[in-house]
Amino acid sequence: MNPTGRVRESHATALDRLGSEKSLLALTEARLEPEAVLEAAGAALASARATLSDWAADATGKVADALAAAAESLADATDRVADSLDSSLPGDSPFVSLAADTDPGRAGSGLVGLGLVLDRVFLQCVSFFVNEADATRADLFRDLREVADDLLETAADLDLDGEAAEAAAEAAGTVVEAAYNAYVDRLDAMGFDPKPIC
Repeated sequence: MNPTGRVRESHATALDRLGSEKSLLALTEARLEPEAVLEAAGAALASARATLSDWAADATGKVADALAAAAESLADATDRVADSLDSSLPGDSPFVSLAADTDPGRAGSGLVGLGLVLDRVFLQCVSFFVNEADATRADLFRDLREVADDLLETAADLDLDGEAAEAAAEAAGTVVEAAYNAYVDRLDAMGFDPKPIC
């Protein structure tokens, strides 16, 4: 099983909850307004772009190329969110915690883990703007989910196996765990149960 499949299986509960209706409560600290959603999403993108850009300069071979392409894609996505918000974006997000010092780890963290987390969070951003009857911004976040999916496809194209695949999956799992911990901590601080209501 490739790193993406492994992490989806081993972190299924965390990913499900990151894609639940409570995700935006945590992401915006209960400021369920268009500007707050855009700011939080843009901060996640900007934070990730900066890290992947730095990693691309340190990595080698196919991983360096993949990270550079991903950073460019995230830069474009960040600009689109900033344009929709019509203001600058903060560059820090507790939902994006990327850390790795090897090429497989960077691929797992910055492509697989990040792609899985952004996909789940942006799913709720689409729903939010659909409910706001804001078709333009709903379409924006549909496009951003495709950006997240592209990260996963880029990781798959690296065709990591053996110890490299194990290292990538471990690093990706750490990213998901960090995002989920941020989700739980924020909801707990606001007095919400982090478990979705089924």
